[in-house]
Amino acid sequence: MLGASRRTFALAGACGVCLGGAGLTGRRVYRRASKRAQQANRELSPKGIDKGVGVTRALEYLGREGNARTFGFGDSGNDLGMLAAVETAVAMGNAMPEVKALADYVTDDVAHDGTVTAMQHFGLI
Repeated sequence: MLGASRRTFALAGACGVCLGGAGLTGRRVYRRASKRAQQANRELSPKGIDKGVGVTRALEYLGREGNARTFGFGDSGNDLGMLAAVETAVAMGNAMPEVKALADYVTDDVAHDGTVTAMQHFGLI
């Protein structure tokens, strides 16, 4: 995805985004959508690699300097790196307290279209 011969992936929680890094060979990862699978969800990534690294590397690949006009949406601890790497951090209404503390804006929860609400708030849609 990022033009590198070696890639690492960072799964972006419920949205399933894969971003490049360094370390593992690129592989497609599929996730079952059942409630039981979500309750047992565990994420693994190489030491020093998180969603924030993925966002930073994606911006570099796109030739972007800095993080102007970037938005991150998160609800759990694994989203903290990503939210720190973007200009505008959005916490979902159902987010953990530490995610809400880092956020620039707290929206509705996932079940009530919080992402859409936030995007409308910022004039993105």
